[in-house]
Amino acid sequence: MASIYQAARRHLPPTSTVLTGNVYAVAFSPDSKLLAIAYGGGAVLLWHPATGQTAGVTLQAGTGSGSVYGVAFSPDGKLLATAYGGGTVRLWNPATGQSADAPLPADTGTGLGVNAVAFSPDGTLLASADGDGTVRLWDPATGQPVGAPLLAGAGPGGVKGVAFSPDGKLLASAGADGTVRTWQISLFADPYAALCADVGPPTQADWMQNAPGEPQPSVCG
Repeated sequence: MASIYQAARRHLPPTSTVLTGNVYAVAFSPDSKLLAIAYGGGAVLLWHPATGQTAGVTLQAGTGSGSVYGVAFSPDGKLLATAYGGGTVRLWNPATGQSADAPLPADTGTGLGVNAVAFSPDGTLLASADGDGTVRLWDPATGQPVGAPLLAGAGPGGVKGVAFSPDGKLLASAGADGTVRTWQISLFADPYAALCADVGPPTQADWMQNAPGEPQPSVCG
């Protein structure tokens, strides 16, 4: 067993020798042809894991963005999300190294940073684990927030990690205070559908009582 282990180590690409800062996160692309490495130098390096050679693409956060704490590829491999200590989430085209959108202000200016990111299995949602104790959902196609921030109540250090269930129906958050919470995604991604499934369409009287002066939408059709 020892000889097998030693032989395996001899074939591992020595990627760590070129990094000058702490490595905080790694992620494989869906086809396993790229490895994204997030490190304290404020950038993400892309590598070919089969050869141990750089892909020639470095994603730069820009001045003052801080360390990169999280990386995640979209299910189709066309986007790479990065979480920065400076408080933003960015989307990139890993093939070109170009930013796909404006930075997403995940920590709303608190300066506590973003610790992790995760795509839903169908790629239609991106979750960010924020240092301010919230989890935010984004539409990666538009860069717009989806629903209100989820108050994870994680205490000092905020939310350290997020993960979607394989069916995409649940989102789990890991808090610095030792708590794990699960969230039903449909309540935030499509609240009308979730409420209709639970309680049915609101009556006109219910709508007038809870939303007076607002036009009643046609839901639960």
